[in-house]
Amino acid sequence: MTAAELVEEAFRRLSERSGFETRQSQVQLSLLLSDLIEGGQRGLFEAPTGLGKSLACLIPAIANAIVSGKRTVIGTYTNVLAEQYWRKDVPLAMSLFDETVPAAFLMGRQRYVCQIALEDTMPNDSDGFRDFAREGIESEFRRYLRKSPQESNRLWSQVQTPAVCPARACPAYNECFYYGARQRLEAAKLVITNHSVVISDALSADTRGLTEGEEREGMLFKYDFLMIDEAHDFPDAALNGLEFEMSSSRLTALRGIAGRLENLVAPLAESRGDLGGWRRLSEDLIVAIDKSEKGLERLGVKVQDSGIVAVSPASLEEHPAVLRATTEEISPDVDEISGTIQRACDRHVSSVAGKLGEYREAGNEPMARQILDSSRNYISFIRDFAAGAGELSRPTGAAVSYVSNERFGVKVRRDYIDLTEPLTGLIWEKVPYACLSATMLVDGEFDSFERVTGAKPDFRDVLPSPFDFQHQMAIYSPKAGRIPDPTQSREGEAEQMYYMAIAEELTEIININGGRTLVLFHSRKEMMGVRQFVCVSDDLPILMQGIGGVAQVGEQFKKNIFASLFALRSFWTGFDAPGETCSCVVLVRIPFEVPTSPTQVARMAYLAQQERDPFAEHTLSAAKKIMRQGGGRLIRTVEDKGVLALLDPRLRTKRYGEAILANFPSDVRTFDDYRDAAGWVGIGE
Repeated sequence: MTAAELVEEAFRRLSERSGFETRQSQVQLSLLLSDLIEGGQRGLFEAPTGLGKSLACLIPAIANAIVSGKRTVIGTYTNVLAEQYWRKDVPLAMSLFDETVPAAFLMGRQRYVCQIALEDTMPNDSDGFRDFAREGIESEFRRYLRKSPQESNRLWSQVQTPAVCPARACPAYNECFYYGARQRLEAAKLVITNHSVVISDALSADTRGLTEGEEREGMLFKYDFLMIDEAHDFPDAALNGLEFEMSSSRLTALRGIAGRLENLVAPLAESRGDLGGWRRLSEDLIVAIDKSEKGLERLGVKVQDSGIVAVSPASLEEHPAVLRATTEEISPDVDEISGTIQRACDRHVSSVAGKLGEYREAGNEPMARQILDSSRNYISFIRDFAAGAGELSRPTGAAVSYVSNERFGVKVRRDYIDLTEPLTGLIWEKVPYACLSATMLVDGEFDSFERVTGAKPDFRDVLPSPFDFQHQMAIYSPKAGRIPDPTQSREGEAEQMYYMAIAEELTEIININGGRTLVLFHSRKEMMGVRQFVCVSDDLPILMQGIGGVAQVGEQFKKNIFASLFALRSFWTGFDAPGETCSCVVLVRIPFEVPTSPTQVARMAYLAQQERDPFAEHTLSAAKKIMRQGGGRLIRTVEDKGVLALLDPRLRTKRYGEAILANFPSDVRTFDDYRDAAGWVGIGE
């Protein structure tokens, strides 16, 4: 059978099972993905909520593994969805085929429990956790503990696998949760992971800048096709994965890595009669770290807020906004700090490589091979740290370096302001891919995603939604004048009047709904300011993000149908509360990004310099996407019904308001009286 025939047969079998029905759009997406895998092509897909995207991805991946042995990696943004794929969806998808293909699951190294740390920290629980855990990951550890979030956080920080570890030289290597998962990857034809690992793998496999003949193997090993689920969040994951930061905590980590490398190789050096010579190799690096830490302390005295140090391309240096945000007097300090660390790390790597070469030539016994193999992790970390430090004074690509003085001390950081170049070189040109999301489109097009990421697909498609928005959903937008313009209500009495107007709306909505309301704010200040004026009975409790963990407050909201939840950015996307527990989603304000941080300032200047409209292309485009994502929290199943309340008056008064509204389902009725909206969909009093 061909892969396409296997896909169709799998869906036929699925339709015969109780509780499952065939969705034509799900089958269509699966066949399209199968064609891309088979043909080695690239695609972007908007796959709406309720379509059954997980199975639509897994079934063609399995079918092509059976027919041609092709290896597919599926990466998601949230660890929760990655675990759902692995624990629930993969077994179901595999059961639809006569032949099973090997599959594996991998999270980032620091998401796993370290066996040695577990034994040291919780000796009485180590055996119990090993019996309980399937993967040995953080979520299992927290479920096993059943303790408060604060206590769980404290214990997790003590047992998680470090960023760099001895690997084969560790006495618990054969039982290691992380390396056990890595070993299973080699034979796997289907790999489930997250965006962060996809980026880390691309960086670890990147051969640019290496000497001729030098090779680097990625964490995920070579694969034939990449599926990026929750692709709307992939740019954020890429920015986080590609940044470099120098701070006191990062220098402490570098010191720790150097120390662990020294201790790892010490037994081998001693067997060669060179323990003293080996120990002396670290002295120069430690001195440089001490010097740089003192340099950061002095920098913290000079910089009270934040300031740009360097930008790339160099032409950005003359942009007025960049000039205003640049703190020229700190550039020499940053040059000295970054240069000191870069030179010391480079010298250390070179000296260590030479010394290890001597030890290798002196003998090749198993202990030596094991230690030398394990030392690569530490050497790679130090080498990469040197490269990152060099970028702080001389960023490349489209990037900005800046200094900020925050609660936990001063830091120097390099961020990309355009992902096109790095993602093209690391991913888009290396492997065929499919990017999927329920909110890929802005203004009905994929252009925004392509501009932000640099993706150049061969194929694009929008799958139809299974929801009847015309009857399941209504939009409520208050009459003009009921709520002040938030841009004119930023302080003093005007700000309090704005908070009171929002609170009056929310009080009415919550009372009519009997709770059941998710209220999404753009800032914590606004959320706290509004909450003080909302007055509802104790029978309709209001939960707030920030009082308890995000996951904990989300679960409380889903369990108590009379509760309402006031929440921030982390609930605008990815949060799933189907059923009557969420009968109304309120978007309080258009989430416009205000370009105040050095990264935001540099990005807007970069767009303007290219004669692109920063507001339309970045600020407004991002707001449209986030508004779609927030509104998407309302209708999660074909049985759901509810009201999307849009309280920002600029949606009625500004030209861009109409453009934002055009990104919501077009066949939904809009009301200016909340009772009418609730009555239309049949909720509330």
